[in-house]
Amino acid sequence: MKSLSKTYKDFTLKARATNFVQLEDLLTSCGALFLGVDEQKDTYFQTDKGKLKLREGTIENLITHYERILEDGIERTVVYRYDVNPSAIEIENLITNFKPIGTVEKKRSIYVLDIHKIHLDRLNEGDFLEIESIDREEKFTTEELRKRCLELKEKLGIADGDLVPTGYFRNSL
Repeated sequence: MKSLSKTYKDFTLKARATNFVQLEDLLTSCGALFLGVDEQKDTYFQTDKGKLKLREGTIENLITHYERILEDGIERTVVYRYDVNPSAIEIENLITNFKPIGTVEKKRSIYVLDIHKIHLDRLNEGDFLEIESIDREEKFTTEELRKRCLELKEKLGIADGDLVPTGYFRNSL
């Protein structure tokens, strides 16, 4: 298991996408590195604060507990737990101690460009693009990180009208 330090911070935005081929070409021309296509199943668990999630994928596997706070159109993430490649015991403890409340399955194309992770997500509900501008080493102020996220939004031609709240799981319980 690899856990992120408490220094992790990010800004995230999500938008409806209509043309993955055009976005893939744009990402390639910007120098983004394609990591592959991940078949992901996210299981969400009941918690008093934020979202608690187990991700099981063909590339990414993790347990994360986080909440997102809307700030001028994009969301700042507060991370309480972020364990990459959790052990079978950690997964069993999660399942034993928390009530599952829903799942989301998606096909995610993952790109990396500088401090950004870009996801092109296919779900039954439609196609989406997500940008996560990440600082793991306290290199940026919160405002600088936010600015970098918005700069990539502009570079990729994402219109404000296409933005949607991040997170595919909507707990209706």
